Amino acid sequence: MRRSVILVVLAALLTAGVAPSAAQSRPLRYVIIMSFDGLRPDALRQVMPAGLLVRAAYSWDAKTTLPSSTMPSHASMLSGVGPDVHTVRFNDWRPSRGYFRLATIFSVTTASGKTSAAFVTKSKLLFFTRPGTVAHAEHLQFPAYDQTAATRAAMRYLTRAQPHLLFIHLADPDDAGHAHGWMSAPYMAAVRKVPDTIGIVLDVLNRMLANDQSLVIVTADHGGHRRTHGTADPQDVTIPWLAFGAVEPGPVRRTIMTYDTAATALAALGLSIPASWRGTSILPLGRNR
Repeated sequence: MRRSVILVVLAALLTAGVAPSAAQSRPLRYVIIMSFDGLRPDALRQVMPAGLLVRAAYSWDAKTTLPSSTMPSHASMLSGVGPDVHTVRFNDWRPSRGYFRLATIFSVTTASGKTSAAFVTKSKLLFFTRPGTVAHAEHLQFPAYDQTAATRAAMRYLTRAQPHLLFIHLADPDDAGHAHGWMSAPYMAAVRKVPDTIGIVLDVLNRMLANDQSLVIVTADHGGHRRTHGTADPQDVTIPWLAFGAVEPGPVRRTIMTYDTAATALAALGLSIPASWRGTSILPLGRNR
């Protein structure tokens, strides 16, 4: 009887999208975070192939921080805390300002003896790659490096160096949104390329025989409306959140905040989530676990 009760409880947790603790799951070999700058979930949902979505654990109603801008949002995505803690409210950066000082997924991963890397298409995001916390951090200048070229560059590094944690930032949707308007034809043209960009990563992991040893998180820093963002408008703060690889496919029932991405990444690698973090792990970590 007790065994039956335990199984029922576990089934309920999985249905709710609650992750087992890292101690209960075998650590994964790779975690890859793909941050599509300015990607609205309603836009991605329109173009997402059913054959790809069926492989994902997903939410179309995840939330980012306020202000809903690139730097504050990525600060939370990478550090597991809100703007009230990380205090990043500016949206530009230059090296003379120094680097982000709080713990990040990069610093925690590196301190554990594992390796991390970042490829970004906006140089200001190097703010989060404090020297000593990443094995490799590279700015790939957009638009020469669009989402396809940037992702292929990151995958070449993955196959060569095999970092445990890889962060990829892709500027295409945001650039089109500011230039032409969110949900405009040029914006949707950029969004239509997103599934193929995800496919580049999944294909490489498949060739590495690592799909079931990996977690690929696809998300965004913010959405947008008209030609702007940064407000509390639902079009600005609602973001997509999808995960591929060693996941239980289907909709995630619980509310996801962008700082949960950081906690989920560490849990997938079998690392402890800092007690000071607001973020919590989201997903069951695999079909075979």
